[in-house]
Order: sequence, then structure tokens, then C-alpha cells
Amino acid sequence: MRNWTALLLLVLGLLSGCGPAVRADPGEVVYDVGGGLPMGSVQAVGAGHPVVVRLSQSVASYYALEARPLPGYGRWVQRLGTGATAIYVSQRVNAQGQVEASIEMRWTFAVRADGFGSVRLETLASEQIDIGAVEGPAFARLDRDFRRVASAR
Repeated sequence: MRNWTALLLLVLGLLSGCGPAVRADPGEVVYDVGGGLPMGSVQAVGAGHPVVVRLSQSVASYYALEARPLPGYGRWVQRLGTGATAIYVSQRVNAQGQVEASIEMRWTFAVRADGFGSVRLETLASEQIDIGAVEGPAFARLDRDFRRVASAR
């Protein structure tokens, strides 16, 4: 009886790991956002899609409530926030009010064919910075709000 139970547990364990693995494309982080449409549903997958809206709102709330600029830089300001694209900028300004350095974070949100949310982030800086110090906390927010399914970053 014990052998049958052990065998049954082994088979169930193997079967649970046999589902299709979700893979991320290079530079992509994939999230299970929930509240999306079922796979195969017919709707334009654009900026107004519930998955895109939820991802972009999560990032927007991160910058509004949590984001901290690097030392010497000013607060993060949204330069673009339309649909599936958002750009946030932080600048270091000298005493004369001239911009000495800037950091730009370009977010792109999409819905994959499998219904999961896709997030891509490109960080541009006019000087060498610790990219992890600005990207890490932002992705940590997304990880708190949604379940990360795959990543290729």
C-alpha cells in the first residue's frame, strides 16, 4: 500500500511539472496580471487592454509613491504616459539651474498571445550610474503587485 501511495505521489509530481513553460523574449519580464481576457478571446490588444492598464498603473503608482532618486538627482517626473508606453526622467541640476545629468526610464507594456503581461524597460543615463539601483526597486513593485512568470533580463 505504501509503495502504491509513493508511486502515485511521484506520478502526480511529475505530471504537475509537465505543463508548457512560459518563456520570456530577451529583455522581457512576463507577469500573470490576472483580470485579463481568456486566451483566444477577440479584442484589440492595445493600450486600453486591462493587462496593459494594470501594468502601467502599477509603475505609475511606484513613481508617485515609492521611487527615490539617486543622490544628487531630482524627483522622478513622468514625461510620457500614454497607453502602452511610459517614460520617467530624473535629472541632476547645477546651481544655475542647468541640467548636468539625466536618467530616463522607458517602459513598454504589452499583452502576449498567451494572455500574460509583458514588460520591457530601457534605462538611459547621461553618465555612468548603478542601473540596478533604479531598475531593481521598480521591478520589485511589479513583483509585489503581480506574479512574475518568466524573465529574460
